[in-house]
Amino acid sequence: MQTVTLDEAVEGLPPTGAARALRAGWYTVAVYLLFYIFSHIDRTVISMMVGPIKADLKIDDFKMGLLLGPVFALFYAFCGLPMGALVDRFSRRWLTAGGLVVWGLATCACGLAGSFPALFFGRMGVGVGESVLTPAAHSMISENFPKQRLAMAISVFTMGAVLGAGIALAVGGAVVHLVTKGPPIDLPVLGLMKPWQVVFLVVGLPSVLLAPLVFTVREKARAHLAPKTAETVAEVPAISFFRSRPALAFGLPVAFGLTNIICTMMTVWTPEMMVRLFHMNKAEVGLKFGLVIFLAGGIGQLFGASVVDWLYARGVKDAHIKYHMVGLAISAPAVIVALISGNSWVFLGLTAVFYLFTYPFVGYAAAALQIFASGRERGLVSGLFLAVITVIGALVGPTGAGWLSDHVFGKEHLNMAMATVAACAAPVALIAHWFIAREMRKAAD
Repeated sequence: MQTVTLDEAVEGLPPTGAARALRAGWYTVAVYLLFYIFSHIDRTVISMMVGPIKADLKIDDFKMGLLLGPVFALFYAFCGLPMGALVDRFSRRWLTAGGLVVWGLATCACGLAGSFPALFFGRMGVGVGESVLTPAAHSMISENFPKQRLAMAISVFTMGAVLGAGIALAVGGAVVHLVTKGPPIDLPVLGLMKPWQVVFLVVGLPSVLLAPLVFTVREKARAHLAPKTAETVAEVPAISFFRSRPALAFGLPVAFGLTNIICTMMTVWTPEMMVRLFHMNKAEVGLKFGLVIFLAGGIGQLFGASVVDWLYARGVKDAHIKYHMVGLAISAPAVIVALISGNSWVFLGLTAVFYLFTYPFVGYAAAALQIFASGRERGLVSGLFLAVITVIGALVGPTGAGWLSDHVFGKEHLNMAMATVAACAAPVALIAHWFIAREMRKAAD
């Protein structure tokens, strides 16, 4: 029996039905974008409080690197795989709501931490809660858009990363600068708390309150979860994406994970590096660096997705990889020069190049996999993608720069440690993407 693709189904609808379906799809994107913004605020705001946390908990750069990267990322990644499998089998709305509550409460728990182990477990909880969001979002968005528009749809959702990080840095930097200059704050029931602890409480609570909003999104019934009929069996491919194209299914996340080494390192360590190297206060750092991420990253998300969709629609089957390779070849040298320049304006200008062309890769990279995944695999494909890029990026980026700062370059030369990590990761990433581009062309054929 001949099956009907999403592209054909949308094109076959009458004009009013197609418009209604498109509006419902974009509403789904908008709601999940809002959730993604708050998830990145909750995970990123800690980077603005490195100094106070280190002083109060008496930890070094390496341990701080663990909190900034692996502690969150490993649990985010390892839980992403089972969460992706759950997304393919159960209600994505209920799973999303549960994730919002868990990561919001875990962020609040970070505010109650008075020791390194307590903050460790709080960050772990944030990772566990957030691990369900992207697989659920990718699954619901992918079923609402044809494949030649999918990179743009997922990239708009992924804008939550740059918007959330920009807000956390710009607004969080000003708040942190103000509150860290003041005395401990006496809160009802909780008693005296350090200013950085209060910041965690303030940013964690909204995620809990937003959870009911997910039930305003329409969740489509999935054929593979319905009772088996001749029609539904025909809609499920006999050979899964993982079995038919393992080099692409597993290799693409590894290639983009190598890029994510630089992305993760830049996001979590740049605020502290600017304080040490350029002697700025947190408010100034947050405003300047936050605007770079917000503007350059936001423009990069939309520009990159539109170029990828345009190229793919015109027959460039590895457009998602080629665009990224060109962007990385341009921006990797730019960010290395930015780090070693010693000039704050040169740093911000060249860093903007990186956030324009390379940082916003998650949207079109995820779309590249979703093109080949069936409805029964979308959550698991997304979970694996996020697990791999997160683990590689977090294990090498933040801790690598922190270790080099502690043991090689010295704490005042954190910029050189970061430049070294970028210089080592970029060439390996480009080579990996060259191989994956071939695999994507084979899969498309």
